[in-house]
Amino acid sequence: MIFQLNLPSQCSMKELLLSAFDCLRGDKMELLCVLLWRIWFHRNKWTHEKIWLDDNSCLAWAKQHLEDYKIASNQQIRPRIMIAAQPWKPPEMGMVKINTDAAWCRCMKKFGLGVVIRDHSGSILGSAATPIFSSVSVDVAKGWALERGAKLAMQLGFPTVKLEYDCLGVVTALQQQTHFVSELSFVFDSINEHCNAFQQFSFSYTPRTSNQVAHNLAKLTLSLADEQIWRGRGPDCIASMAIADAQSLIS
Repeated sequence: MIFQLNLPSQCSMKELLLSAFDCLRGDKMELLCVLLWRIWFHRNKWTHEKIWLDDNSCLAWAKQHLEDYKIASNQQIRPRIMIAAQPWKPPEMGMVKINTDAAWCRCMKKFGLGVVIRDHSGSILGSAATPIFSSVSVDVAKGWALERGAKLAMQLGFPTVKLEYDCLGVVTALQQQTHFVSELSFVFDSINEHCNAFQQFSFSYTPRTSNQVAHNLAKLTLSLADEQIWRGRGPDCIASMAIADAQSLIS
C-alpha cells in the first residue's frame, strides 16, 4: 500500500489535505499532490471534452511524472551567460544612419512609430514621431516605421543612408531584395522603392539593445495625437540618450 489516510466516508478536499499533512511526509505527500493533480486533469477532460481516461493509469502516471521531475531537478544547471548590451554604432563619414521602431498600445489600438537619423558623430539630424491607429501586426507596424524613416531621409535631402533594423530575417530579406508573399509584401516593396531613389543605401542588423533611442521615441509617440517632425536635436527624451551614445564613441 502506498499510503493510508483515516477519513470519514464523506469529507471535503480541505479535510483530506489537512489529514494528509498530518499523516504523510516527504515523497508520499509529493506523490499525493501529483496524483490529485492528475485526477483533476481526468475530470476536466471528461467535463469539457467528453474524453474518458482510464483512472487505473493515474497512479502509474503520477509516479513516473514525479520521478522525471526529480531527475530533471537534480541535473546540473548551466549558468546563464549574460550578453553585454551593444552600443549604438555610427555610420561611415558622409552617410547617415536611420534607426526606427514601433510601440503598441493595446487598449487604444494605437501604434507609435519612432524614426531617428544620426550622422557619423552621433548627432541627431532629424527625427519623426508618427502615431497611427490600427490593429495590424507589430511586424507590419515596424515595417511602416522603416518606410517612414526612408521617407524622412528623402524629405531632409540625405543622399546616402543606412537603415538599421533589429530583426535579422527582415534585414537579410531586404538586403537580397526578396519578393515577399505575406502581409509585409506591400510595405517592403514600398521601402525598396524609396531606397532606390537614394544615391547609396544599405540595410544592417542591430541588436535591440542598440536601438533604444528609436524605441524610446516610439513609446513617446503613443502620447501624441498628430505626427511631429524635428530637424536637429529632437525631443529631450531622446536627445540625452543620443548625447550619451555620442560620448561613448570617444570614451
